[in-house]
Amino acid sequence: MPPGLTGAATTRRHAAVPSIRTLQVVLKVAERCNINCSYCYYFNMGETSALDRPALISLDTVASLARWIREGCAELGIGRVMVSFHGGEPLLLKPARFSAACTLLRETIEPVAKVSFAVQTNGTILSRQWLDIFAEHRIHVGVSIDGDRGANDRFRLTKDGRSTFDTVDETIRTLVAWSGGNQALGPSTISVLDHRNDYGAIYRYLRSLGIMNMSFLLPDRSHDQGFSADDGDAESYGRCLSDLFQAWFAEDNPDVNVRQVKEVIRHFQNTEKGPPEPPGEDKIAYQIIVAQSDGTVSVDDSLIPALDWFKGTPRVAIADTSLPDFLADRVFGEIRRANNTIATACRDCDWRGVCRSGDLENRYADGMGFDNPSVYCSGYQRFFTDVCGTLLANNYPVDLLEDRIEQSFAAVDAHV
Repeated sequence: MPPGLTGAATTRRHAAVPSIRTLQVVLKVAERCNINCSYCYYFNMGETSALDRPALISLDTVASLARWIREGCAELGIGRVMVSFHGGEPLLLKPARFSAACTLLRETIEPVAKVSFAVQTNGTILSRQWLDIFAEHRIHVGVSIDGDRGANDRFRLTKDGRSTFDTVDETIRTLVAWSGGNQALGPSTISVLDHRNDYGAIYRYLRSLGIMNMSFLLPDRSHDQGFSADDGDAESYGRCLSDLFQAWFAEDNPDVNVRQVKEVIRHFQNTEKGPPEPPGEDKIAYQIIVAQSDGTVSVDDSLIPALDWFKGTPRVAIADTSLPDFLADRVFGEIRRANNTIATACRDCDWRGVCRSGDLENRYADGMGFDNPSVYCSGYQRFFTDVCGTLLANNYPVDLLEDRIEQSFAAVDAHV
């Protein structure tokens, strides 16, 4: 761990916080869920503190949080706040309270920072009242669905083991019709990859629903969990990503956004600027924090798979800290450095600039921290090789591809 901040007056600690363009607040308005996804990182990965917090957030807590965010943004010069309503299942909060929370947040924060809203729902709770609230507050709606019936019902079941597929399918169709093609409202989808699924078929299924923005997450796994017999292996997940890419490429519709494909393709776009470079430690595009229903804040909980590490990260009541002081905690510097620094073992890899060693939660190993390649390393290599092979087979210039890969090195090698 890097050295802590010592000897500085509390009012000056914010000097250690980088310039932040957007603060993303993952707001846990509901700390319970109405279904039981067996892979859920929030309830089923050994970190069960959510069950000790209030099931639903109160408006008093929302009001206190809104003031805390406003004051912190004013001090740090943050110009945008994205509030992402999560759970549990966020729509377990009654519609009237949810709407009041949106009003409180916007009216309190917007004098100093522009506010936007998103919600991630399991798609089992929807009504006309919810649609009206989404429209009134301009909320982007994301729906979690793992694909067609077979894929979705492998893990995403009710608490008594029943299918959620028909309900979620209907919800997505309703949302697509409601949004009328306005992608600011959605719906977008998030799916968790499973090596047993046909991702060409799943891509086409989601497109048949009218989905234009989709994301496919690798299962939550660190080196400490590894792969069981039922989990497949790293390379099988590379095949999943390759199948998605091939389905997207075959459709030839640039308006369709598959996040995991876009993150690779952007390195090879033929622009004068070349591939994107991540910001340095003194400037970050997004800073993620999580706010819980009891008025405490913590680091990004997508890092829960790094469980031994995560349990040592701070969870602080907003009454006991300010946003600048919270973000000055050394753990945020550790996360920034890990994100900006590839693993030692990756320094000679031809894909290091594209991969950047993978997501942090997939890099963690007890005793080594985040200084490891992704547990999905061989899968990423298969995926990147397939993407480049397809580009070359479709007349992408070899010298340009090699140049783009070499340019990608600069962004990571500078932090070695």
